[in-house]
Amino acid sequence: MIRGGFGIVGNAKFPAPLGSIWVINGNCGEWYVLTEDGFYLTRLFQGDGMKWSWPDKAAPGAIMDNCPPGLGGEDFGGSAQQGNARPGEAAGKLYVQAGKTGLWNLEVVGLDSVKAIKGGTLAVGEKDITTAQGFRERYLQEIAGKAAATLKKQTPAFTGDLDNDFKGAQVLSYKKQDAAAVRSAAAWDDKFLYLGWDVKDNTPWVNGAGEPAALYVGGDTVDFQLGTDPKANNDRQEAVLGDLRLSIGNFQGKPAAVLYRKISDAKKPKTFSSGVVKEYTMDFVDVLADAKVEVKARQGQGYTVEAAIPLAALGLKPAAGLTLRGDFGVTHGDPGGTRTRLRTYWSNQHTGIVDDAVFELMLEPKNWGELNFKE
Repeated sequence: MIRGGFGIVGNAKFPAPLGSIWVINGNCGEWYVLTEDGFYLTRLFQGDGMKWSWPDKAAPGAIMDNCPPGLGGEDFGGSAQQGNARPGEAAGKLYVQAGKTGLWNLEVVGLDSVKAIKGGTLAVGEKDITTAQGFRERYLQEIAGKAAATLKKQTPAFTGDLDNDFKGAQVLSYKKQDAAAVRSAAAWDDKFLYLGWDVKDNTPWVNGAGEPAALYVGGDTVDFQLGTDPKANNDRQEAVLGDLRLSIGNFQGKPAAVLYRKISDAKKPKTFSSGVVKEYTMDFVDVLADAKVEVKARQGQGYTVEAAIPLAALGLKPAAGLTLRGDFGVTHGDPGGTRTRLRTYWSNQHTGIVDDAVFELMLEPKNWGELNFKE
């Protein structure tokens, strides 16, 4: 049977110690196999869009463990069915039907080797889950430490070579996966803030957003976040006047730099929504027409983005000795460029959420690093 949201796609009955099992699909694509007591057994398919791996040949017997069951996030469909036991078998085989634009009929093998491990009892409630999530995010942020970077006054030349173009600048390295590692650099002069990203990506610079404001959820983008008010509280939970986000992505074949301000004196509002938050309004959302952006993609390897952003567009007045808070980041999309599947940032470690257009957009200044401007 299928139920809305996280739908139960089927159940089956096996001999002890398994008994009944349940097959449940999750919002990132993978399916989970649970015992009747709620214990996790295994996953079916691959929910991490950065780790999809297809068999060499589409033929009977192909191993589909690392394939997506459909097109990725929030594909709540499919079914599981147990066949009749044949002579000499203790239980019928388990079959699943999955896919999206095409359907796969597959056999699940290996469950007959599962053994129960003797143990006690453990009660985990909703409060425990919330507490555990809080611990995880705090520890990740503590591991990252108090990130700090220096922005030198210089005028880079854009050639696609980050190290040479930002020669002498501090280059920041960060990653969640080796295949999605990122390096970033920044500089400034009297007219522009210069930003650079070098990104590993097997399917570089692909984004399927239908409008510039949605690039951040549509696939590959580079990201810069900044608080331009040095007097703002460093531990603020939400964005204040002067806080901004700059997202740069490939919009219909050309780079577009989109500026977001949650609170702004200048008004060009736009409302975003998701399955969790019905209305989330940014005071200002617009493409920066005067931004100068150069992109060099390396097929199957990655890409480099270098951008010159007018200081006036950011409301930024850099000077030697100025210290502000900010962050650098990147979003990686699925191979088809239909949805963001991985978010990686230099300072902010609370970036695991995907498939929610509002939470992926929100600024979190308390998790930003320190940016020191020098001559």
